[in-house]
Amino acid sequence: MRLKKTPSRPDVTSPREVSVAETLIRTAILVGLTLAFASVFRFWQPAIKLAQHVAGTSAWQELYSLFHIESGLGREQLILTGIMIACFLLALGVQAIGLLIFQRIRKTRV
Repeated sequence: MRLKKTPSRPDVTSPREVSVAETLIRTAILVGLTLAFASVFRFWQPAIKLAQHVAGTSAWQELYSLFHIESGLGREQLILTGIMIACFLLALGVQAIGLLIFQRIRKTRV
């Protein structure tokens, strides 16, 4: 059985396809931004105090009971997981804004 090839529609405007190289670059930038934001929690004193403050809130204490975490090591792992998720989401937002700005610059030059 032979499948018929659907005709392409050249008049339909679709977004530009992203190449594999561009995807790898975006991924590397996202990982780099995440690690850069995570290093802020290691070396910048106000960020350390913010993480300690958040870990002391009643909402965070509820997470300990929700996940049945009773050991000190488990608490540290949950705090580190929370920091990494927050850093990833922040990096994702920064990257999305950067891509929007880059696309607008590219459109104005064309």
